[in-house]
Amino acid sequence: MESQSAISLTTALTNLQNGNKVRRVKSDGRYTPTKKSVIINWGNSNPPRWDYVGKNLLNLPENVEIAANKLKTLSALSEVLEVNIPLFTTEREEATEWVNEGATVICRTKLNAHSGAGIFVASREEDIVHARLYTKYIKKKKEFRVHVFQGKVIDIQQKKARTGIRVDYTVRNFNNGWVFCRDDIEYSEELIQQAIKAVEVLGLDFGAVDIVYNQHQNKYFILEVNSAPGLEGTTLQRYVESINEYFLA
Repeated sequence: MESQSAISLTTALTNLQNGNKVRRVKSDGRYTPTKKSVIINWGNSNPPRWDYVGKNLLNLPENVEIAANKLKTLSALSEVLEVNIPLFTTEREEATEWVNEGATVICRTKLNAHSGAGIFVASREEDIVHARLYTKYIKKKKEFRVHVFQGKVIDIQQKKARTGIRVDYTVRNFNNGWVFCRDDIEYSEELIQQAIKAVEVLGLDFGAVDIVYNQHQNKYFILEVNSAPGLEGTTLQRYVESINEYFLA
């Protein structure tokens, strides 16, 4: 309920609905959806107390729960040949072998986290910490966030370093000096196909897919799928337009 993106989305959709109020509801509150209701689940993995079975609900809680869990996400995507993902393991011994072979390993002590929380980067055996998930680091020239809604890409952004500050090139997030841009970016059709497939495999109606590009392999790799991405500016407007079209369909 406190999500600024959800608040902004609610306000913008209300303005397009000819006075019909679009409201935020609590999953554990008193709410009774009708057959005409369209429910947008914004990142909630807990099934609501009220009956949603058979209703028009975007992003089922059980599928959001998979997307929110980094290990479950990679496990689900690993079953599909069309999707590229980093090598991953839950075994510290295997992660240690990767490091000893010269690889860098991302250690995740938290499976449900964002903004770099619970992430430790290991390039030496002594850097390996007890974690719930280890992924082999993929060297990347570019990193993208691709927004998918109902099987279509509605926005593509690339992470770029903020000017005038020192940035971390391993974990690219806002705190490490990176921001999303959509101007002057280049990508191939594979980026789009990988993003659409990842959202489809996780059973989501919409999601923001984080993808990196490795120029040596000339491949895109899926890192994660966000079911409650940050929305502002152009990205917010594109979600509003897509959801409004869904309302009217």
